[in-house]
Amino acid sequence: MNERKSEKVPLGKRIAFAFGEVGDNTALQTFSFLIFTFYFAIVGLPVLWITVGFILWSLWNSINDPLIGYLSDRTKTRWGRRIPWMLGATIPLALIMILLFTPPLALNSDIINFVYFFIILILFDTTYTAFNLNYNAIFSEMYVSMEARSSTGKVRISFVMVALIFAFLLPTFIIEDFLGGDPQTPATISKALGEYQLTGIIAAVVIIVSYFIILKWGVKEPKHISKDAETAMSFGKTLKTTFKNKSFLWFLIPALGTWIAINILPTLAPLFMIHVLNITDSELIGYVLALQFIVAAVSTPLWEKIRVKKGARMAGLIGIVTWIIPIILFAFADSVEIVFIIQIFNGIGLGGGLYFYDQCIAEIIDEDEIKHGTRRSGIYYAVLNFFIRLSAIINFILIGIVFSTTDWQNYTPNPGIDAKLGLKILIGVYPAIVLGLSLIGMYFYPIKGDILKENRRKLTELHGEKQKGRE
Repeated sequence: MNERKSEKVPLGKRIAFAFGEVGDNTALQTFSFLIFTFYFAIVGLPVLWITVGFILWSLWNSINDPLIGYLSDRTKTRWGRRIPWMLGATIPLALIMILLFTPPLALNSDIINFVYFFIILILFDTTYTAFNLNYNAIFSEMYVSMEARSSTGKVRISFVMVALIFAFLLPTFIIEDFLGGDPQTPATISKALGEYQLTGIIAAVVIIVSYFIILKWGVKEPKHISKDAETAMSFGKTLKTTFKNKSFLWFLIPALGTWIAINILPTLAPLFMIHVLNITDSELIGYVLALQFIVAAVSTPLWEKIRVKKGARMAGLIGIVTWIIPIILFAFADSVEIVFIIQIFNGIGLGGGLYFYDQCIAEIIDEDEIKHGTRRSGIYYAVLNFFIRLSAIINFILIGIVFSTTDWQNYTPNPGIDAKLGLKILIGVYPAIVLGLSLIGMYFYPIKGDILKENRRKLTELHGEKQKGRE
């Protein structure tokens, strides 16, 4: 397909755009890494209460995410559809990162702490979605050619890994004991609480700085696409057409599986490494997690070459297969040295998982625009955001079931053998099974070969017509 050379993106602009990933992933992964351990071990909420909180949170997501996506697609301002949402979410999200770790512990009430926990989940999700959804939507709108998407995508993934390394390592340098000491005392809990709060403050600063960079130098909405707000569908028709898209429905299976596997490791890492691997050094825990994402970043050129030669679908299939075996081996490793070796292979698989995810959803949105004439990135990323949250809900429901059946409903520093086996299954066997099921969805994902080539041709023609009609 002939694509305009003018769509080549300067490196400076790609870097500025990728800074959004720093704040975005600092927020999400700090949340994923610390929220369960903090409220289970430090606040002392029973695991079933935490599970109920996340289930209620999922109900909110089923309304909040599609609604924000729909409203974003219909937003009409002089700055376009996406930028006002991104700007409006920046300061609130930063503040909520601090509030995540500021529960009313002094009141000494599980009910009050649970209510606070639930409210903070709602506020975090709303502000995070408002930025993340529109940041991802504007990516597929600013960068239409495969060359532009690929070159910008590489920089984005590199910045994702920087953010993830930061999100995993920073807490280990600040929080001396993730579990509040053994034995726990009011003094050790108070110390841990202050360390968690300092982590939240630093994360807030990172979010503000990185979001300022992207909003100042990294984003500019194409006028011919932002005007699609004028032809947006009704809410009901938007949802109906989205869930009738067969390419999207097949993609949701590996997308859900990918995020289940991504989220389960940081969620359980402190508990698993301390109680199963007997790693008491919090910094070492951070290094184990960070290594996987460092390797994922380094492996990005490999996955790009596979996509160029074989397409995003094949990159996804190979990535998932590469990921399954080391995930199982990680759970049953018996030494720190073995864990570090396994994390290298884990990182290669993770790199493939993240790479195909971005490329496939852009292809799906392209196909939808060709069919309906209007680019509806917002609603697609909204549904994806819901499935990302759904992955967390599924994880927490299983965590709640396993912890309850192994007599670990409330945190105690010395779990039994059954609880340790449960941790191994949750962190290794379970995500491997889910990734195996993801292979089915990825195999039947239909945008490939001649279909992909034809979509690219039609999209170029459509955008040419839009530019002419709206100049």
